[in-house]
Amino acid sequence: MRVVIVLILLCLAGCAKDLTGMEPTTDKHNLTGAKITYLGVGGWLLYWHGEGLLLAPSFSNPSIPPIFVRADKQRIADHMPEAKDVRVMLIGHAHYDHLLDVPWIMQHYAQNAIAYGNRTAGHILAVPSLNLKHRFVNVEQKMYRVACSTPECYQANPTQWTKVGHMRFMAIQSQHAPHFAGQDFLEGSYYEDLDKLPVYVRNWKEGTTLAFLIDLLDDSDRPVYRIHYQDSASNPPFGFPPLIPDGKRVDVMIMCAASTTQVTQYPDALLRYLRPRQLLIGHWEDFFGNDLNKKPRLLRAQKENEMLIRVSNAFKPIQMVMPYPLSEVALPTPEP
Repeated sequence: MRVVIVLILLCLAGCAKDLTGMEPTTDKHNLTGAKITYLGVGGWLLYWHGEGLLLAPSFSNPSIPPIFVRADKQRIADHMPEAKDVRVMLIGHAHYDHLLDVPWIMQHYAQNAIAYGNRTAGHILAVPSLNLKHRFVNVEQKMYRVACSTPECYQANPTQWTKVGHMRFMAIQSQHAPHFAGQDFLEGSYYEDLDKLPVYVRNWKEGTTLAFLIDLLDDSDRPVYRIHYQDSASNPPFGFPPLIPDGKRVDVMIMCAASTTQVTQYPDALLRYLRPRQLLIGHWEDFFGNDLNKKPRLLRAQKENEMLIRVSNAFKPIQMVMPYPLSEVALPTPEP
């Protein structure tokens, strides 16, 4: 019965509507300067000093109902951008719409990337036939934990950062929004390596959901851009980063539009805490059987339109951008 409920809810999420009147949306390409590309769902790609950072992409977009899922290699080939210079791939959680395509992309497109994520994602990527276990780092064990009672907890610990070239990042304890009526129907974790990739949707367990704070550094290791990324809506204070003593503000906040009605004060509380200069909205489009060659449609069940209108009215000084999949967004001009 539980499985039936899950499938019904997933199908409801697949019901979509036009984006008519849904602004702002952008569809820009071939931008110069610092930029980020939206790949659809929770996937984003940026380059900094010639080094790429990839936020777990998802292209396979299974049809309704998604009972059994496999990576669609042709769809990946059709839409995955050049990624040979990607050195870092960040994975927020291990649901199929975030991890399903990652093994194939690491093997054939981002062959120089190391993936960083939670323990469960590591156990999935450890499937022997993938030969990816040595290219995964579990950052759950050193994540910043929001549930802490001492004043020291609110300060960043230098050991929580991972530095790769001109980038560094920190995992933050976050939370996956419920799917329906306060229930997360695809929760769970793995505690040992898998023998083969899951095929049944329910076996793509989420593990501990992570948010990330990402710094793009200059040659002196000073942050030029600070980016906050979440691939699932959450209740506060989950996903909230610690205080960073350098005084650098968050330039870009990347949020997840899906399931915002299932949590409270999202993204409002996080926006008030971070006060970013730019808000990028992802995971807003229908991804069941979606055709990225056509204008995407908005998820009907999530009522993102109400959230977007509310956020737009409440946080007018912040530049809000909801890009179309495979389009680019210019990062704001660096602050002095």
